Amino acid sequence: MRKLFLIGGLAILSSCATHLPEFQEVESIGVGKHRVAGGVFGGVPMAEIGGSLFHTTGVSKNVDWSTQATYAHSASVDFYSNASVLTGPKFQLSDRVALSLPIGLYDPISSSEPDSPLFTTPTLYVQVNSKRPEIEHMLFLRTEATYVPVRDYATAWATIGYKRSFIPESGLRSTLNVNITYIAIYGGLTFDLFR
Repeated sequence: MRKLFLIGGLAILSSCATHLPEFQEVESIGVGKHRVAGGVFGGVPMAEIGGSLFHTTGVSKNVDWSTQATYAHSASVDFYSNASVLTGPKFQLSDRVALSLPIGLYDPISSSEPDSPLFTTPTLYVQVNSKRPEIEHMLFLRTEATYVPVRDYATAWATIGYKRSFIPESGLRSTLNVNITYIAIYGGLTFDLFR
């Protein structure tokens, strides 16, 4: 167990910034049900802003299939615009723990980086206690990995995050999330559009 914490800590300390707004929830949505949400995000010190759309459907009692499309632009000279599309399953492992395993494409939209790597963001979610039934708190640990087949080149990094959800009577959630790495902090807002 100690070795696992050490590896996780090193992954966070060697990480790049993650900018994805957090849409996932621990609990599965239910067989055949759909959820559509939108989100915006921004981060410092990279001066990056962007938006994202998310769709999930219940495949079984404890499995959802989600797809997320994201576009980001950076005002910093060191970075550029990028887009990504991720799709994959999320498994509800218990009442308070879930794991998502999406895979997709990441496009840096840059003349200096013409290759679009494969991209994955396996994420572990843990819901923590809340004193108010209309508020949910969640912690997550995400690993991001890219692979460029043309160059046989891979990178990986990690981030930790916190998500707070407000659940009104309508059931259409709005959330705030914060993602932290050693070089940046990102914040995201998401809003359910259909549920």
